[in-house]
Amino acid sequence: MKRMNIVLTACILLLAAVSAKAQEGGLKVDLYYNYSNPVGSFKNNYISNSSPRGVAGDVMYNINRQWSAGLYFGYQDYYQKYPRSTYHTAPGEDISAVVSNSVQTAPFMAKGVFTPLGNKLSIVQPYISAAAGVNFITDKQYLGQFGTSNTAGRFIAQGGAGVQINFGRLSDAGITLGAVYNYAPYNRFGVGSLNSIDFQAGVHFPLR
Repeated sequence: MKRMNIVLTACILLLAAVSAKAQEGGLKVDLYYNYSNPVGSFKNNYISNSSPRGVAGDVMYNINRQWSAGLYFGYQDYYQKYPRSTYHTAPGEDISAVVSNSVQTAPFMAKGVFTPLGNKLSIVQPYISAAAGVNFITDKQYLGQFGTSNTAGRFIAQGGAGVQINFGRLSDAGITLGAVYNYAPYNRFGVGSLNSIDFQAGVHFPLR
C-alpha cells in the first residue's frame, strides 16, 4: 500500500508540474479502463482468472503531430480462489485446504507513442506505443488460514497498439481503444513472470 501511495503521489506531482506548460497545447492526458488477461506462467501457475479491476493513464507531450513521449501509470487487481485440495507442505505432512492467490500491480513507466497519420486531419488515428519502467507488486497467498505476502519492485516493459477516435476533424479530444502486452519478470511461488495482455478503453483530451 505504501508503494501504491508513492506512485499516486508521483502522478499527482507530475500533473501539477506539467500543467504550467498546458497553454502551449502540447500536452495530452489519456485515462483508461483496463481489462487484464494473465498469460504464461502467471496464468498457468498462479492466477488464471482475467481481471476486470484495473485503471491506467498517461500524460504525454506531443513532440510533433506524429511523436509523443511521457509517463504511464496504472493499477490492476488479480484474484483467484481454488477448490479445496490436499497439498504437500513438508516431508510426511499434507494439508487439506482452500488456496487463494491475490496480486496487485502498479506500473510506472516512461512511454513513447507513434501516430503514423498524425500529419493528416483524420478523425481516426491509429497508433503504436512502447514503454518501460518499474512495476510495484504486492502478492499474497493463503493456504487455509495460513498466509504469506510479499512486496517488490521489478522491471516492466510494454508494447501496444490501438486507435484514437477524435470527436471531430479539428478536435484533439476523443475516445481511445487499444491493447498492450506487458512483459513483467517475477519469481515467486513458481511464477516466472506476471505477463499479461490488456485491453483498454478510455478518453483522451488536451491540457490547456
